[in-house]
Amino acid sequence: MEKMSTADYSRYKSAIQAANDTEDRDALRQIQKQLIAKYTLDNEDVKSLLKYFRFTV
Repeated sequence: MEKMSTADYSRYKSAIQAANDTEDRDALRQIQKQLIAKYTLDNEDVKSLLKYFRFTV
């Protein structure tokens, strides 16, 4: 399992916040797929980032 860097965490968080602000569920879905594919759901950073999702995707 790959470890998420601080820079990657910040980029994902910013992308999630932008998608939330524009209510872009498709973007959120893509972000979710990328996070899970690259880091898996067992990763604590992924779990933390998924909590920022304002919408269910």
